[in-house]
Amino acid sequence: MNFARSLWLPGRPCARVWREDVQGVMGCRAMGSDPRDTTAASVDEALCRHCGKCCYKKVYVRHDVFITPFPCKFLDVRTSLCTVYPRRHEVNRACLSVPQGLKASAFPADCPYVATLAPPDYKPAREGWDWKGQWDDFDDLADDLGVSPEFREMVRARGPHAPPMYTEAGMPQL
Repeated sequence: MNFARSLWLPGRPCARVWREDVQGVMGCRAMGSDPRDTTAASVDEALCRHCGKCCYKKVYVRHDVFITPFPCKFLDVRTSLCTVYPRRHEVNRACLSVPQGLKASAFPADCPYVATLAPPDYKPAREGWDWKGQWDDFDDLADDLGVSPEFREMVRARGPHAPPMYTEAGMPQL
């Protein structure tokens, strides 16, 4: 089954799911365009609120990027912190730098990176997709996005009416 076509626009090939192993639209907190550039990274680090929204898998539907209920497998959903942060680009090819995330619309409208660094025509990742209507296709979406079994079951147990996990995460004290 081609999930993108069957889930988003039945019978019409207008939607596209971004797969982690192909072209993941994942944001990446606190990262300059060059990982060796500590100046850019520290500026970016100061902007980050550590909300974790950029670390949730995204899907591209028509001309919009939507945040899914599925976190990156390296995100600690209790703290909204990356468990492999220093090596995130080595272990997760879908993790984007801030400039790449801005080009891919990976950050939501309330992200400080958007307010500070995004170009005027930036189109932020959208929250608020009604996942209840696609709950029957849950496994297809999880398969297409390469969701780990652990996070798949965590999201499934919460059910289609649960708020996004990032709304319940404790903000870390850094």
